[in-house]
Amino acid sequence: MTTRGAGVPSEDVPDTPDRTDSPLGSRPAGRPRRRDAAATRQALLEAARGRFTRLGYDRTTLRDVAADAGVNLALIKRYFGSKEGLFKAALATAPRFLGGEGGFPGDPAALAEALSRQLAAGAWAEFGEHPVLMLLRDSGDEQVDELRRHALEDFSRQVLAASGARSAPEAENLLRAQLLVALGVGVAVLRSTVGLQPLGEATSEDLLGPLGDIVAGLLTPPR
Repeated sequence: MTTRGAGVPSEDVPDTPDRTDSPLGSRPAGRPRRRDAAATRQALLEAARGRFTRLGYDRTTLRDVAADAGVNLALIKRYFGSKEGLFKAALATAPRFLGGEGGFPGDPAALAEALSRQLAAGAWAEFGEHPVLMLLRDSGDEQVDELRRHALEDFSRQVLAASGARSAPEAENLLRAQLLVALGVGVAVLRSTVGLQPLGEATSEDLLGPLGDIVAGLLTPPR
């Protein structure tokens, strides 16, 4: 194992006439192929997120993920151990539904604004579909389904924290937060499967007013 640049690991691997193990393109003829481990891992994660989002866990194959990333199938086991490990890593590195560089919204108004941006048409063009769909499709694997439930429960509690609701019992507040999560999920599903209009082409400006009313109705603590 050697290192290159600022500590990024790379490996010399035998030169072969078939496809490269690196997503970084071609290399000069006659030289051993050098694999940038960080770039390869990132390419696999991006390919996996796309497959899991479009097809779900069960219909995603490791062979297809490796082909999408342009790397050798054996590298998935090297970097992630298994299909479950790949899904867990893809889930952990997927963009947060309402988070981002500024962190999770801190109040109901900011929550409504974030929802309007991330539920707008074309908000997730790089994924093809909303990444929350990765959490919905049945996996047929109990451990993976537990990961999906945990992610949705964690997100619901973040929504609850942003609302500032404290007056009602915790179970009622959490139910209200989950109803808002269900709304966002429903928008993603309808846009993906039905293309219902005008919802399917609604911009963030179109959504902000109605979502502000919904967030206020569901989550704003009573005066």
